[in-house]
Amino acid sequence: MLFTYWTHPEEKTPPSWDEWKDAYPYYKIFGDDEVLEIMNDEELKFYYTKITLPAAKSDIARLVLLREFGGLYMDAHTCPARMVDLVHTLDYSNSYEMTLFGKKWEFKYPNDFNLMNTVILCRKNSNLLDLLLGLIRENLKKQYEKEKAAGGYADYDIHFVTGTYCFVSIFFDESPYPPKLKEKFIGRVNVDMLERADSAGFHIYKNYTYRKEKSHWSERQKVEPLFRDCLKSSA
Repeated sequence: MLFTYWTHPEEKTPPSWDEWKDAYPYYKIFGDDEVLEIMNDEELKFYYTKITLPAAKSDIARLVLLREFGGLYMDAHTCPARMVDLVHTLDYSNSYEMTLFGKKWEFKYPNDFNLMNTVILCRKNSNLLDLLLGLIRENLKKQYEKEKAAGGYADYDIHFVTGTYCFVSIFFDESPYPPKLKEKFIGRVNVDMLERADSAGFHIYKNYTYRKEKSHWSERQKVEPLFRDCLKSSA
């Protein structure tokens, strides 16, 4: 399955919808209702329903959906490139539980490291996803308690709470640089550092028409609480 997660107050489908349906008619989109229906962790569901930043919810939703259905998750701004390259990507990844992708084209020097969670390929019911969701749940719990104690905003970074760093901290040994895949995950997790944004059969960041000025999570997290119900009520 090829799919994305999409919730937008004005747009019913992502900008990439038509391109994907033309290239791959079985392409699917999922929203919050579908995610909550298959989210069996009640504590995680508690935090998920209170999150204010769509990017953080998306980080969680993609893992829940992959656990239920398996397949290739892609962010909504990702569009099809050469289908022959996509077939190749799916084929060589078939022997792994999970394939992660990195942005080699953004390396500042040859031995750099740049992992992303923009696109994830994973088998259905992989316990690798349980590891990630468990870590994210604990991170959310800590942030929720911080915001409750502060009565509102408490400093945080989505990259570390729900984002790409969760993959790095679980699957990689960070003592060397660049980080190396931990021995116990070799043969289970595949890491593909892409030469170009479109070299694996999909084109990431191609369509960002839905993004409004100052709406990116990296900007919003500087001023907005992660959870909507942590503000102290005024007397």
